Amino acid sequence: MAETGSSFPPRSRSATFRRWLLRIHGIVLTVVALTLAVATTVGKVTGKGQFGFLHDQPLVWVGLIQAYLLMTIIAVLLFTGADQPNTRKWNVVGALAHAVPLFAALSALSVFQSMGALELAEISIGFHVFWLALETLAALLPVSKS
Repeated sequence: MAETGSSFPPRSRSATFRRWLLRIHGIVLTVVALTLAVATTVGKVTGKGQFGFLHDQPLVWVGLIQAYLLMTIIAVLLFTGADQPNTRKWNVVGALAHAVPLFAALSALSVFQSMGALELAEISIGFHVFWLALETLAALLPVSKS
């Protein structure tokens, strides 16, 4: 058996891709979620920036901060899940984590438009579609029978 640097047997290409994707996804999602948590908090406190409207709508901030910090927890789980023997379940978690905010963004397009924030919604939708598609692809890849 070839040395792989871990206690697991040699990995197939699909298993390697799954692990790589989970690590990258976990890092990107942590950075994005924490950045948005800070940005929304700054907007709530100062009334300035892209999230400045939260200063007058603090209840919206309560929902956003919860969502961003929960997504950070999921991101850490994806990163750590990459080192577990069966990563497919973590790819499913990674895909589903984006289904909820994607559904919310698509359902609220008229709200974003009325706020003049349609571009923000489009960026959010693109981000969530990208990761939902990649993690779904990884979850659907066949498992090699070594």
